[in-house]
Amino acid sequence: MRKRMLIWLATIIFVGVLLPVTTARAAGEHPDDGVVIWNEDYTLAEDDALDGDLIVFNGDATLGSGSRVGGDAVVWNGDAYVDGVVEGNLVASNGDIELGDNAHVQGDVVCTWNCDIDRGEGALVDGEIIEGPMLRGIPFSQSGEPTLKIQIPPSEPEPFWLSGPEQLLRWIFRMVRRVVTVLVIAAIGGVVALIWPEATAQVERAVFETPGASIGVGFLTLVAAVALIMALAITICLSPAAALVALALSAAGLFGWIAIGARIGRQLLRALKVGEVAPLWTAGLGTLIITLITVGLSSAFCLAPLGWLLIGIIGCFGLGAVVLTRFGTTDYVPRQRREPVAPTSLPPSVEEPSEPTAAEEGEGLDSKEEPTA
Repeated sequence: MRKRMLIWLATIIFVGVLLPVTTARAAGEHPDDGVVIWNEDYTLAEDDALDGDLIVFNGDATLGSGSRVGGDAVVWNGDAYVDGVVEGNLVASNGDIELGDNAHVQGDVVCTWNCDIDRGEGALVDGEIIEGPMLRGIPFSQSGEPTLKIQIPPSEPEPFWLSGPEQLLRWIFRMVRRVVTVLVIAAIGGVVALIWPEATAQVERAVFETPGASIGVGFLTLVAAVALIMALAITICLSPAAALVALALSAAGLFGWIAIGARIGRQLLRALKVGEVAPLWTAGLGTLIITLITVGLSSAFCLAPLGWLLIGIIGCFGLGAVVLTRFGTTDYVPRQRREPVAPTSLPPSVEEPSEPTAAEEGEGLDSKEEPTA
């Protein structure tokens, strides 16, 4: 039941984004299949009825006393004030639910993502009251066995002996996950440099020999790719193409990241006066170093903006070099460094000057002598 509710909620949110903006407020003028409200508050007056579902995005929903919603009521990023009858389920995400004394929800009440429930004494809920997933806890408070109706007590801070171990375990799991991520990226870097050493070297030369062109092309490519992904994602038919574009962008960024790591690893081993080392170890070591630094900075509370900025800069450098070299298949040569081609022959209209002969030189000297008396 809970999995079905989550799938249903995600489907409603996804489909609601694609639906046109609908604003229906007048009593008795609601369509039979429900309404979808975007960026506005919705109010169902007393003793008024709505046939169908009610979906409100980025706004509050108020159901007056004696009102009736013939389907489900979903409020995303807003509060739900219910004092009427909801014949289906009542779902709120990133907002609070307030059930008045005359409220009657014939289905389930789902309160998820930073959501609190305030239930009046006379409020009736025929289904279950589900809270979760919360940002501070485990996804669902119930483990999967059916339960009866639950009276939600006022929220109180958890004692230290209950919240302390949970916070410690979460911190340990988060650190382990980040360490594993760093090691996996370093291993991928070594394998890529081992399989495609020439392509990695060409991307590396493009980054460090033409840094301005690399970061400029990388930033423009990132902006264009994100815009293309968003344009493809809003259509149902082309949504698989959006996933392919996102995959190609990620692969290009990772390839550029590995190329930069290969240069850093080689320079580090050279500074340590280590002999010739295979590209597998240089790329793996350099990728491990830059990934460890950026992940560590982004994990720190005060230095997190610096870490994300460093990730963006390095990513743009690498992405631009990959684009300039076409994934390392060609060597990028700046235009100003290209040698000009010398002409093979002069145009026919231009005559080469000939050297003067000895006789002509003598005549020139005689003409310049002045007559003597």
